[in-house]
Amino acid sequence: MKKTEGYVIRKLEEEYVLLPTGKRAEEVNEVISLSETAGFIYLHAEEAASIPELAELVGREYGIEAAEVLPDVKAVVETLEKKGVLS
Repeated sequence: MKKTEGYVIRKLEEEYVLLPTGKRAEEVNEVISLSETAGFIYLHAEEAASIPELAELVGREYGIEAAEVLPDVKAVVETLEKKGVLS
């Protein structure tokens, strides 16, 4: 998975926000709020070639079986793709 250029991520307490920057800020007028887990998924998306690999990373980070988190990881990735921040 690849992150779309033109976004910065900031941690605010236990949440993350994705902010468009530069030219992207002219095109996108939205700040995207992410939970701690969704922020982890975004931050590590480029380390995984697939959603199951990303679920493995999430599972290891949070001490949960990858199969258990796979549906949630898939949902987050799909949402981030629809928002245009992952491809």
